[in-house]
Amino acid sequence: MPCLPGKLLVGWRSRIYKQVQPLMPSSPNPDPSWLLRVDTGGTFTDGWGLGPGGEEHRCKVLSSGVLRTRVEECLGEGRFQLASDFGAADGVLRGFLAQGGERVSGWLSATRVLALDPDPQWRAGDLVELSSGEEAPLLAARLMTSTALDESFPPIEFRLATTRGTNALLERKGTAGVLLVTQGFEDLLRIRDQRRPELFALQQALPLPVFECTIGVRERVSAEGEILEALDEASLGSTLSGLRREGVSVVAVALLNSYANPVHEERIGELLKEAGIEHISISTRLTRRVRLLPRAETAAANAYLSPVMDRFVEAVSSRLAGGTLELMTSAGFLKRAEDYRAVDSLLSGPAGGVVGALAAAQCAGYRRILTFDMGGTSTDVARLEGVPSFRYEQAIGPVRVVAPAVQIETVAAGGGSICCWRNGGLEVGPGSAGADPGPACYGGGGPLTITDVNLLLGCMDAAKAGIPLEVADSRERLDELKAAMMRDGVQVGGERELLEGLREIAVERMAEAIRKVSLREGYDPSEYVLVAFGGAGPQHACAVAGKLGVTEILVPGDAGLLSAWGLHRSVRENIAERQVLRRIAEVRPDWERLMAELTAEACVGLGEAARVSRALFELRLWGQDSAVEVEEEPGVSLEGLVARFAAKYEALYGYGIPTGREVELVAVRVVGRLEVDG
Repeated sequence: MPCLPGKLLVGWRSRIYKQVQPLMPSSPNPDPSWLLRVDTGGTFTDGWGLGPGGEEHRCKVLSSGVLRTRVEECLGEGRFQLASDFGAADGVLRGFLAQGGERVSGWLSATRVLALDPDPQWRAGDLVELSSGEEAPLLAARLMTSTALDESFPPIEFRLATTRGTNALLERKGTAGVLLVTQGFEDLLRIRDQRRPELFALQQALPLPVFECTIGVRERVSAEGEILEALDEASLGSTLSGLRREGVSVVAVALLNSYANPVHEERIGELLKEAGIEHISISTRLTRRVRLLPRAETAAANAYLSPVMDRFVEAVSSRLAGGTLELMTSAGFLKRAEDYRAVDSLLSGPAGGVVGALAAAQCAGYRRILTFDMGGTSTDVARLEGVPSFRYEQAIGPVRVVAPAVQIETVAAGGGSICCWRNGGLEVGPGSAGADPGPACYGGGGPLTITDVNLLLGCMDAAKAGIPLEVADSRERLDELKAAMMRDGVQVGGERELLEGLREIAVERMAEAIRKVSLREGYDPSEYVLVAFGGAGPQHACAVAGKLGVTEILVPGDAGLLSAWGLHRSVRENIAERQVLRRIAEVRPDWERLMAELTAEACVGLGEAARVSRALFELRLWGQDSAVEVEEEPGVSLEGLVARFAAKYEALYGYGIPTGREVELVAVRVVGRLEVDG
């Protein structure tokens, strides 16, 4: 297994402090399967692979699944020389369709000659778009394995990260369904917890729930798990029959106090299956946390995204005859396709980047790092000290989801972030041009973006880009921005000053995200190394580091593919979780049994090589709301755990635990890991 794809450069501005050569495989891959790692982001899909002979392969395509270039020369009779070879071997593009419906009948990589039938009558300089009609990960797999459309893929061990679910949630492109909730709580998703996002605003812009239809179910369970009112199956049966007649295929279930006794939720799940409901999401199968609202929102989000993710996963896995498919979770773990849940995918791609950055830093001898992953749609940052930190509840778009995720701060500032003049000021983001139409310079009629700004500032070389870039289109959009400013009576200064101002806005937003994961948590960013990656990260690393006082920057080789390579360094893991909510004295008699149960649960399904890699504990003073997480060995004693908590409490708040205050164990999480060679 290679340590790192390409070279690893460590430096500040133009000074290079260290170069670390990769540790390449000393012998061919003993497994005849291809090892493919693909990360599908909002704009680009990145691929990294290892062939059966141990050779590395790299690929970067638009996430729309389209190959884009320009005609360099017309050769006649439907034959054209293109400006790019796409990394496609001879014949691989055979059967692809052009934008006018013409079919590719031949392709020669060395001369970049494409033959189409019928002749599209293109001219030199025309934009060319070719599509295989497949999802972008499969397109990347075809290019890396040199597999034509009329050929079957070779055996592939495929690992995939994707933002498909996240984008569907943010853009509200999931499938509307129905939430079944305990009668009397039908307005739960709309009322939520009555927080006011803008405290002093007279009108609150509250997010609309993903499910507009909520149905109350007659049943009741106490907080101790006692059945107070039996499930009314008769009335529920007629309700389910009505849903089926109306064509409802997506249903989520979240009942009051089901964390203490899920019997009613499980029974409803059986009835839904009998009624023919295709996508069923049971809250207690996703999390056994106390609090109805987070469980309901998690179940609703999982159900809402299930059809989208199921179709995506099926589209990829169905073509991998004889291969295997594993997907990255938000926690940076791998899961088999058949075990994958929609809510596991929401931070899938960024998690792969964190795993890759951590591995790259370890190769270079660094432990304390700030990750800076700037892609086409957003920038993701994290603070790491040898291992990723987790958060267990995150707000994404209109919902809050209870699921473990790498602790990442995300801002809508990427290469595709739209630059515009609005309400008397310059704005960068949060809107993104995405892969289609993309930035203005992509030639698809897109808006002015940070990519265009960098191109006009001379920070990019159009001749060396993987896709054709049109400087004239970027300049045209810039002129439109200047015209909008002048219509508002603003005196526009020099062009370079305007471009640098737009870039400064983006850089400041990215630096502020890093401050949130460092300074605001009591850590000095100047004591960390900034690991810059993603397609646009290294371009902005020096400017961001300057704002934070960071003096060392690490740029991995093939920085634009690091999230895909991070999939190669990931392994299958499980998190076993138990909410305890008891004083330490009350926990003591059951402590060893509790840890033994969680250890066994964490290793279920991972095989004989599984072991416990981490144990995480949430503690707080009795009567407090906020908990502090500490990490200890699985065999830690309760006394040792309390001592560790006391030390972290004092470091965090500046004073020790007050005399006489009892400590409460809120939750325990044990991570099981499948050990692999290499």
